[in-house]
Amino acid sequence: MALYEERCRRELAVALDRTPMYEAWRDRDPGPDRDIDDRYRALPLLTKDDIRTHFPYGLVPRGLDLDAARARGEVSFVRTSGTVDEALQNIWNQRWWDASERASWSLNPVSARVATGTHREAILASALSVGPRSENAPLDRSARMLGRFLYLNEHGSTAQWPQGHEKRILAEIADYQPAVLEANPSLLARVARWAARSGVEAWQPPLITLTYEFPSALHLKAIRRVFVSPVVSSYGSTEAGYVFMECEHGMMHQNTEACRVDMVPLPGERQDGFVCPGGIGRIAATTFGNAWCPLVRFEVGDIGRMAAGSCPCGRGMGVTLSAVEGRLKSLCFAADGSPVTHGRIDLALAAVDGLEQYRLDQVSPRLVRCAVIGEPGSQAARGAKDALAGVFGPSMAVEVAEVDLLLPEKSGKFLLARRWFSLEEAARV
Repeated sequence: MALYEERCRRELAVALDRTPMYEAWRDRDPGPDRDIDDRYRALPLLTKDDIRTHFPYGLVPRGLDLDAARARGEVSFVRTSGTVDEALQNIWNQRWWDASERASWSLNPVSARVATGTHREAILASALSVGPRSENAPLDRSARMLGRFLYLNEHGSTAQWPQGHEKRILAEIADYQPAVLEANPSLLARVARWAARSGVEAWQPPLITLTYEFPSALHLKAIRRVFVSPVVSSYGSTEAGYVFMECEHGMMHQNTEACRVDMVPLPGERQDGFVCPGGIGRIAATTFGNAWCPLVRFEVGDIGRMAAGSCPCGRGMGVTLSAVEGRLKSLCFAADGSPVTHGRIDLALAAVDGLEQYRLDQVSPRLVRCAVIGEPGSQAARGAKDALAGVFGPSMAVEVAEVDLLLPEKSGKFLLARRWFSLEEAARV
């Protein structure tokens, strides 16, 4: 605990004393003689707009030469995938990123055993997120190898997947036999559904880690129908690194060696000590050891549910979440004005017989629309409408339509639920 607090103090000092982006924050700090948690809670949240405004030199502590570091390859500029409001250019520090990832492996016994740093790894993600990309023709496997990493997909959107792409992915996994398969849950679920329907047996990696997207219970259902490998969620972002890792008991543990986490109430709510109302709050991350881009109370954009008690695994340091509840932009509102997280919506829809995929849009405080894909012959649309009425209340207008295809966002990732009105408008209802 003493080392963790020292890291928190050191990062705060680097930010407030040396980094131009935080100059306006200095008067908010109650001072170095105060409790470190009180100091952090007194500060505002760092937003993506803040990073855009100060990029690149305002993000770098005084005394460091960013141009020289780029010239020698120590850092580079990268742009995240995302919609217009989420895409962001960052200062990329590979050495810091690798250290953050290694630290997260210790939070799960399987990853601690199989992730050695030299292990073979296959990655199934949108090419807009990671790996080589092709707009037209498929890429040979040799063009999708980078060191020990095999990138299984070269397309930005599932709409670009050619016929037989799922078969190729499964064949390459079986041939490469990675120790870790890292995947977008939506993409791996698609491959798993194809395997189940085609009768193709999947090779079983020692570990599957899900990242990049919200892992729907429907994704997990499809994946576990085909893969018996341990499946764990790894949570983080390009800006903040590896923030949480799922343990063997399904809890999400803070990567305290690499970051600090503050849980911040939803807009309009007040915090009582460390506890957010209802145990639900926004995730704010402070990075440790990223010399070229120290981030303090960076709002990742996601909502977490704090665990009600201690985890049976015995890991108790830092914040423990029972679940990541989805994006803040996915936070919806029931007819009575109470907040409804994507996690709650997802669990309700996952219980619908025959439902495979969905996309929910709350277009106004009084109207929810949902597109669904069900198994042939199922009554998934009717079941989804009933489930959503139970979540949002009988006075909420709920429209459900069956569709043949659901496409990802411009980022190549799937956002399964979204609110299309402001939080201020929700508060007025």
